[in-house]
Amino acid sequence: MKTGDGPNRRVKTTDTLFEIIEALQSLNGATLAELADELEFAKSTMHSHLATLEHNEYVIRNGDEYELGLKFLEHGMFVKNEREIARLSGPVLEDLAAETDEVAWLIVEEHGKAVYLDKAMGERAVQTHASVGGRARLHHLATGKLILAHLPDERLTEIIDRHGLPERTPHTITDPDELRVELEAIREEGIAINDKETVTGLRAIAAPVLGEGEEPIHGAICVSGPANRLTIDRCREEIEPLLLEATNELELKLQYPPN
Repeated sequence: MKTGDGPNRRVKTTDTLFEIIEALQSLNGATLAELADELEFAKSTMHSHLATLEHNEYVIRNGDEYELGLKFLEHGMFVKNEREIARLSGPVLEDLAAETDEVAWLIVEEHGKAVYLDKAMGERAVQTHASVGGRARLHHLATGKLILAHLPDERLTEIIDRHGLPERTPHTITDPDELRVELEAIREEGIAINDKETVTGLRAIAAPVLGEGEEPIHGAICVSGPANRLTIDRCREEIEPLLLEATNELELKLQYPPN
């Protein structure tokens, strides 16, 4: 069965397969009955899809419970390593994390969302909900706002229409006009701050990894940490220069890749 028309035409059974994969991840494994209840599918339909995934080694079965298999890791590592920015960012992030004692992230955009592509942990770094490979909406992240600020207005509107601007904390910008005002300020200033917009008590500062021509921005790097430690003054006076040094180094590596 197919849905949609033209370039948006989709195969319903494939949509179902991906719903199952995402449910297995969000539930951290589940029985056939639990998946059927979660997705509101018949058990017979669910069993057929799970049997197909298991046969192709994408799902493993432990007793009555199904879990995602390590074959996904192969695909994930391949995709990450194919990104030149990911191959080159490791030492840059490690140096930044060591200099700040906080966590340093590399974020890129895909399908209108932020993707946490790589990270490095400083000695005092705090682990949050974020993880490498995770995805999030762009509007509440310092890196995400930087990326949005460097996209054409038509693309910005498309992302807002598709993903919305949901509130994460009372500090999250949820109004499109207010967001556009902030993005204009970010373009002028060259950096962005996430002032407790994603997690209450967490602050981040980010700088862009700029490109040329058809790709004006490759991604963004941020440093994040507890707001009481990562004060606005510290962000501006100590971390901003280190961030700009890091992003400039990565831009040069992308422009002149090492042999």
